Amino acid sequence: MLRKYADRIISLAAALLLAMMIIPLNAFAEQSGSGNVVVGANPDYGVNNVGGKYSGFAVDYLREMHKRTGLTFTYVEGTAPELAAKLAKGEIDVIPCVAERELNSWQAMTSAAGPAQPLELTLSELSLAKKFTAVYITADSDTDYADYEALKGSRIGYLKEDYSKYFVNGAFIGSEIRKAEFVPYDTESQMRSDFLSGKIDAVAKDCYRTWGSEMIVYQVSTDDCYFLASGRNSALLSQLDGAVGSLVTTDVGFSGEIFDKYVTQFGTFRYALTSSEKHYLEKNRQIKIAYDLQSSMMDSWDKSSESLTGPTQVMMDQIEKISGFTFKIVPFNTLGDCLSALKNGEVQAICGVNADNLSDHPELSVTAPYARIPMTAAGKPGSTISTRTRFAVPSFDDDISQYISVTYPGAQVLHYDNERECIKAVTAGEADIVFAEAGELISQLNAQDSGLIVIDVESAYHTECFAVPSSQTDLFRILGKSVSCYGDNDALVASYSAAIGGNGSSSGSNKFVEDYLAWIIAGILLILAVVFILLCVTSFRNKRGADMDPLTGGRSRAKFFEDAKKILKHSSPDNWAVVLFDIDKFKYVNDRLGYDEGNKMLDRIYKTVSDHIEHDEIFARLTDDNFALMIKDASDIELRTRINDIFEEFDRRNALFVKYPVVFSAGICRLGQCANEVHKDDIDLNTALDRCKIAKSTLKGTHFSSIAFYDGSIRDKALREKDYESIMPAALKKREFQCYLQPKYGLRSRNIEGAEALIRWNSPEFGFISPGDFIPIAEKNGFVVELDFFILEEVCRTMRRWIDEGKKPVVISVNQSRLHLNYDDYIWRLREIVDKYDIPYEYIELELTESVFTENAEKLLKIMHKLHEIGFKLSLDDFGSGYSSLNMLKDMPVDVVKIDKEFFSDTMNTRKGRAVISTVVDLAKNLDMDVISEGVETREQVEFLTEIHCAMVQGYYFAKPMPIADFEKLWYEDLDKIKAKKEKAAAQQLRRLEAHEHHEHQETKPEPQSAASTEQPSDKSDSVPEKPQEAGHAKESGETPDKPEEPSEPQKA
Repeated sequence: MLRKYADRIISLAAALLLAMMIIPLNAFAEQSGSGNVVVGANPDYGVNNVGGKYSGFAVDYLREMHKRTGLTFTYVEGTAPELAAKLAKGEIDVIPCVAERELNSWQAMTSAAGPAQPLELTLSELSLAKKFTAVYITADSDTDYADYEALKGSRIGYLKEDYSKYFVNGAFIGSEIRKAEFVPYDTESQMRSDFLSGKIDAVAKDCYRTWGSEMIVYQVSTDDCYFLASGRNSALLSQLDGAVGSLVTTDVGFSGEIFDKYVTQFGTFRYALTSSEKHYLEKNRQIKIAYDLQSSMMDSWDKSSESLTGPTQVMMDQIEKISGFTFKIVPFNTLGDCLSALKNGEVQAICGVNADNLSDHPELSVTAPYARIPMTAAGKPGSTISTRTRFAVPSFDDDISQYISVTYPGAQVLHYDNERECIKAVTAGEADIVFAEAGELISQLNAQDSGLIVIDVESAYHTECFAVPSSQTDLFRILGKSVSCYGDNDALVASYSAAIGGNGSSSGSNKFVEDYLAWIIAGILLILAVVFILLCVTSFRNKRGADMDPLTGGRSRAKFFEDAKKILKHSSPDNWAVVLFDIDKFKYVNDRLGYDEGNKMLDRIYKTVSDHIEHDEIFARLTDDNFALMIKDASDIELRTRINDIFEEFDRRNALFVKYPVVFSAGICRLGQCANEVHKDDIDLNTALDRCKIAKSTLKGTHFSSIAFYDGSIRDKALREKDYESIMPAALKKREFQCYLQPKYGLRSRNIEGAEALIRWNSPEFGFISPGDFIPIAEKNGFVVELDFFILEEVCRTMRRWIDEGKKPVVISVNQSRLHLNYDDYIWRLREIVDKYDIPYEYIELELTESVFTENAEKLLKIMHKLHEIGFKLSLDDFGSGYSSLNMLKDMPVDVVKIDKEFFSDTMNTRKGRAVISTVVDLAKNLDMDVISEGVETREQVEFLTEIHCAMVQGYYFAKPMPIADFEKLWYEDLDKIKAKKEKAAAQQLRRLEAHEHHEHQETKPEPQSAASTEQPSDKSDSVPEKPQEAGHAKESGETPDKPEEPSEPQKA
């Protein structure tokens, strides 16, 4: 297939120029900056710890990649399951030398580690080397290769951590030897010791776990190996692929050298031979190999020395080392001549053949390929491939025709003399797609102004193999075993190495160079073209992938930083500002509308912003719903107006697709502020973005889009928050935190009927610290869990004192953070504290915010039902602030619903808003739930809530949060009033009863029968029964019998 055509050198030269312009040799190395990559270390994956120092195939490979990328690599050791767990937790970034066959096993191990979100793993595009997974025997073993009967009766050791690699549903993956006894080991050292001492007959392991001169007796798999990382690290894989590509083009022998260093010299890729094969090798050390001179334009035959120079010879040299043979290359003009020589016994094998070309020769056996040359397709822009496509194919490329017939059955194959004619046919419309060897096709596309472009198709290769007479079984098996040790990419490496005199060796004398300069150039050009095809799609995708956000199609984070640096090279930082913004509670968007609609919303944001920035300003989505702009600096008003215009335009566009309110928060930092602290020409964009984030964090919790500018005060606040965080644990031990109680009033009784426990911090160093300042910090670092339990214990201690004093406690609600869901002992700790003080569970109300249901609703509902079964009361705080309330309320075992104060204050001023609140109250009542309105501050609110029969209220109109002692004073006064009121009511009731009895007694008393009875009474009072005095008493006390007393209104706080 690779043949001489001298007239193609010019077009190949064009290909070289294009390749040099498109992919200079250092292009890959310059794709990314520096950074640290955490690598999973395990001997099966090319990393060994020897005396505290790391070595191995992967270590040397990564050391070389450090030179090309600037990345530094640190190693974390572990078994495969341990590394999978660390990968799931984000504690390591990449695992080297992983075969595609192992991907499912790694996916299962990471899933078993239980990450919060399913982790999708992916492999790099370019392989590093071959990886052999096999059963090995010692070099002096009498067992022949693939002697299944002997292996069935043997003891085979394996490491427990590799169980999933070798066993499926409890059975060894190699069916031929499943009857063997498989011995598990905890450690490699013990397995190796037993292997060398003969306690076990064989071991199952990977080739990178090298011990000595062990030999393969049973092949489990031979695979190319790659870098493995999570899908979120695709940018890192792209960078690593770039470095691998750079190695292929600039240091072609490197991979082979370190493979020899760590694998070949130890024999761990060598196969044990059968007795017959050993005998054949001893008797036939030299093998004559027929070579078709027309098969490759990269090789040249020196008649004077009768030697072959070029990639084929390099490959033959490598296979000689593996097999133990010495090859003598015998040239022939055609493949037919090679076949005749093989038939006549002049040679023992043919190299460089393709299995498809020998389909008419059943007397021959063909080995697996030792070389694969890529093929590709080209067509007019917008072309697609289907089973109805008309393919233009060079007439001599039988393997392409075979590939098309298998991949696109039914497609029409049209044969033309060469690639040039195929291109003309597609251009003229006679065919749809040209399919040919990659290097030749690319060179012809560059030479012709055809308008065709390369089309991404399924991987296709032209293969080169050995052909051996079927009768020569031993020779065929030895060559086959040797070829299987030769990497799929080694042919490419060998070709390029031979063309440029790789590994430091001379490719011939000066005369040879002079005579064959054109061929050497042609060989280099073609290899570059081949390398270009192998890397073009990958590098283009990687570069484009690194530059392009896959969701919006706009700039990626890396591209944003790259372009920002370019801008600042030619412009003062004082001219620029950076804006960082996101959507508040974007998770609610995904939960309510779905991830697909959430992604569409992000795309709309990108398009809206793109339409509102100038040509020299830049914009990118950094992560999730976080966007960054670098725009021209202006006054605060002008910048605020620009950003608000963008937000408003997005709202207008978004409303056309979905009725959903979107609230943005934006932070702005002027780059001049960053430059003032460092050199003017050295702006740290990360610092600027961090400052934007600090400014933006001050805006959370609003119900409208907001913008904040970074300034000195915000920086001071950030530093102060760090101080708070550092002293929190000590402050808790010193009891600087205090429990405050805010009363809850019954609207009907106007008495204290409950309270909410709140935390306050009075620091000797910083004074009284607002909860709004320290609670978000505690939520972020997880310390809020300890604060919650502290408050619960303070409440229980207080209740115990009340009970001991003979007072019946009011129910107190205690806030519970969403972080408690992460702890399996949550319920146990709750009960431990409450039981410690012997408090009835029904006096403790656990208050959960509505937002917690968006994270793990199913798990939370299970916990809530369990708490309710124990006896705790449950309340749902901030009802109305989220979006899933009404849908989930029916499933929640909730006793109390608290209407969010923001929701309450924003809506009751309108008729519809008041109707909504009224409906919520009615709904809760129908679900047997009480309703509390929090944040009540005005008489009008109280009157409205009374009118709609809301049960309880809480807010500054009645009382603010206060220390426990102040609450007790207020509560005791309330209790005294209640007691006095009850006593008064009891006295009134007693007087009514006495009057009623007196009245009944007067009515039943008999009248005297005397003449005097007809006389006029002398006194009016003697003739009228005495009326009950209740009314007189009621009037005196200012009360009516059928209406409860209206206590004086508590003073506003």
